[in-house]
Formats: sequence, structure tokens, C-alpha cells
Amino acid sequence: MQDRIWEIIAKKLAGEASVHELEELENTLRQHPELHYSLQTISDLWFHSLPVTEDASQAFERHLDRMKAQGIEMEPADNQEVVEFEEATGRFKWLKWMAMTLVVFVAGWYFFMKETNPGSSKSAPTLALNSEVSTKNGSRSKIMLPDGTQVWLNAGSKLTYGKEFGNSLREVTLTGEAYFDVVKDSSRPFLIHARNVDIRVLGTAFNVKSYPGDKTTETSLIRGSVEVSIKNRPKEKIILKPNEKLVVAEEEKAVKPVFPATTSRQRITTIPPRVVVEEVHYDEKESVIVETSWMENKLIFRDESFTELASKLERWYGVRFVFRDSSSQSLRFTGTFKGESLQMALKALKITANFNYTIEKDTVIISPIK
Repeated sequence: MQDRIWEIIAKKLAGEASVHELEELENTLRQHPELHYSLQTISDLWFHSLPVTEDASQAFERHLDRMKAQGIEMEPADNQEVVEFEEATGRFKWLKWMAMTLVVFVAGWYFFMKETNPGSSKSAPTLALNSEVSTKNGSRSKIMLPDGTQVWLNAGSKLTYGKEFGNSLREVTLTGEAYFDVVKDSSRPFLIHARNVDIRVLGTAFNVKSYPGDKTTETSLIRGSVEVSIKNRPKEKIILKPNEKLVVAEEEKAVKPVFPATTSRQRITTIPPRVVVEEVHYDEKESVIVETSWMENKLIFRDESFTELASKLERWYGVRFVFRDSSSQSLRFTGTFKGESLQMALKALKITANFNYTIEKDTVIISPIK
């Protein structure tokens, strides 16, 4: 099935796909929404024009010289075949650029492994205890873990895993939001630690949203099954089915007076987090699952306060929101942004609500209309 999907995607990018093939692709994407991000990434690369300013062989030779200077020798493989790309069309230029990128990536990976593997060189540094991948606000990225598991990181997110990853347990810690497509391995469970939940899986695809400061942690299952444990309540385990979402509210603190009432002392107690299992939300207008719409560069919000929306916009655009009054914070919005600039997004919001805004560098100041 995967071969067929990539064949249709290739035809679509080349403008050679038939109507029936496009319908087949659309139906497949509905059944497997995790493919949307891959398709978008490939499309961006396909239509991105990057001028080739120098000969590939010269760039590669310089790269080899730099590696030799670091004490790394690369021997040519037996029966090595040299493939030359024609430059008659833009597509071959694109393939040549992709090949150069692949060569640099593989060589760079080899250099990194040699530098971080204690056995590869006497002078090599010791491997760090943890590996960390993070994205800044306003950006998203995709990574592949050592076991082949693919992870898409949303803006302002961080994924950490130790050097023992994959030995007996595949274990990571997430801060922020990520979509996981976990390689199935019954002998090595995959464990994710988020803010107030632990998620255990064998092989599946799901989205986890756990940003610091958010009122809830969400686990949305797309395919397979996951077992979720609530922190501080280890005996409670919840099994999710496809298209189900687990919402765990942040623990709350309650202040109660200590009797007798004549004293001024107070007692702080912890209210257990509220746990709800519901269905994921499918937006028919956008033909996308709301919980994973960020992978398609879509920001969907439904009846959210300006305060809640501002938190999303801060991560989406890499800015900071400041409210000059409390009345603006309570304004509510419903809509979808698909590639709009910050200015365009604010203008669209302003059409439906009464507020003013000014942008000073990376700060958006919201004030009431006088």
C-alpha cells in the first residue's frame, strides 16, 4: 500500500495523476491522517527552488577534506557506481540538490557518531547522558529515533531520551506537543513521560499535547492502542481505542480554613485531576482531525477565549501577547488559520471582535477600543 501511495504522490507532484488517482489519495489520507505531514513536507521540497551555485563534485571533495582533517577516512566501496544527473530540466536539478543534501547528511551523521562513540577514537568525548531535540516557537520539525519511530514536534516542544534508549525499554520525556508513529516491538515497550501522564505503547500512532501552563494534557489516539497512567494515581490505567482522546486536567489546590474558625491558619489540599475520555474532533469543513491539524500547518480553534488562543498564537508565530485589559481576554473566537501571516491573522480576528493591537518587535499588545 505504501508503494502505491508514494506512486500517486509522485504523479500528483509531477501533474500526471488522474482524477481517480487523486480520489484514491484523498481517501487514503482520510484513513491515515498521519500521512498528511509527510505529503506536505515533500510538496514543500518539490516546489522549493534552490539555485545550484557550484558543482556537486567540488562541494563533495571539500567535504571529504574537512572530514580528513578531523581524522576520518572514507574508503570508496567496491564496484562503486557514479551516477551523473542531467541538468536539462528543473526536476533533475532538484534531484541533484536532494542527492547533495543526502550525502552531506549521511557524512555528517557518520562524523557525529564517530565523535560521540567512545570506542571510535581515543580522544573522542564521552557520550552525553541524554539526547534532546527541541523546537522554538514558530517552528516545527520531524525526527527519527534510533528504533525507527518517527516523531513530529510542534512549536515550543522538547523531546528527551537517554543513551539506554532501545536496550530493553524505549523511554522518552515530552514537554509540549508531538505526534508519534511508533515502530511495533512487543519485546521493547515504548514509554512516554508527559506532565501528568505516562503513556505505554507497543506500536501505534497518536498525538500528545502537554505544554507547561496549559490546563490539560491530551492524548489523542489515531491508530492502534495505548495505555495511559495518571501520575499520582498509578493504579488507574486507561486503555484508549482509535479516535479516542484522553483529557487530564491539571491538579488544583484548594485552601480550607483550619478549625476552630477563630484561628487564621489555613490548610491546602490537592484536588485530584479530572479525567475525561472523549472522541477526537473531525472538522468536516477542513477535512482534518483537529487534534493533529497542526501537522498540516492548520491552526483550528473553536469557541476559545482570547487568552487560550493567544497561547496558541504565541507558539504558532513565535511572539508574545500582552493584554492591557481583562475584557479583551474574555473575547471568544472560532476559526482556522492556514498559512496566514501574523498581521493577517490579527486583522481577521479584529473583524469579529472589538479590540486594537500593536506589534512591537516580537510582542503583540492587545488593548480595548476607546
